[in-house]
Amino acid sequence: QSYGLALTITFLALVLAAGALAAEREENVFGRLVRGPVSRSGIVVAKVLLAAVVATALGLGVALAFGVIVEVGGVEGGEPWARLPLLAAGLALSGAAVGAFGTLLGALAGESRTASLAAVMIVLPVIFLGLIPRQVFPLAGWVSDVLPFIHAVRFFGSALFDVSPWATVAREAAWLLALGAVFAGFARLGMRRLMV
Repeated sequence: QSYGLALTITFLALVLAAGALAAEREENVFGRLVRGPVSRSGIVVAKVLLAAVVATALGLGVALAFGVIVEVGGVEGGEPWARLPLLAAGLALSGAAVGAFGTLLGALAGESRTASLAAVMIVLPVIFLGLIPRQVFPLAGWVSDVLPFIHAVRFFGSALFDVSPWATVAREAAWLLALGAVFAGFARLGMRRLMV
């Protein structure tokens, strides 16, 4: 379930944020916004928040559907319903971090078709690297650590199923916040060339 949630929101948030930012550039939204009350930072934050909200809603929908199926099937040790608020926090953090990465891709790509294609082409290796065990190929583990996918998997797994999830959840939340801030900062810098 952890991998399923992480895969779903990584794909969706990355493509959504990248495509949304690039589409606004094509429609000349940036010129109107920046002359008005919105800055480059405001545009990046809006895309990150959009990705976080959509990832949270979709992720909770998937978790609820899974839980209902488990309950109806009478499977022992089904969905830990009491952990859904903690899962929601992880979904929001993961969606924001992936959204910041997608916003960076959108800023670098420029046009919406290129941004969407780049997001799809990048999300597959990101997920693949997260699936490779660190013991099998350590380099893949190191690369995966600088991307949000594997941190989302660890957060979700601990939040849903660990007896005492707090240490893992805190560590992975810190990773997701740091990665999101770094990607958002680079996205803001990349916005400079979109606004000329």
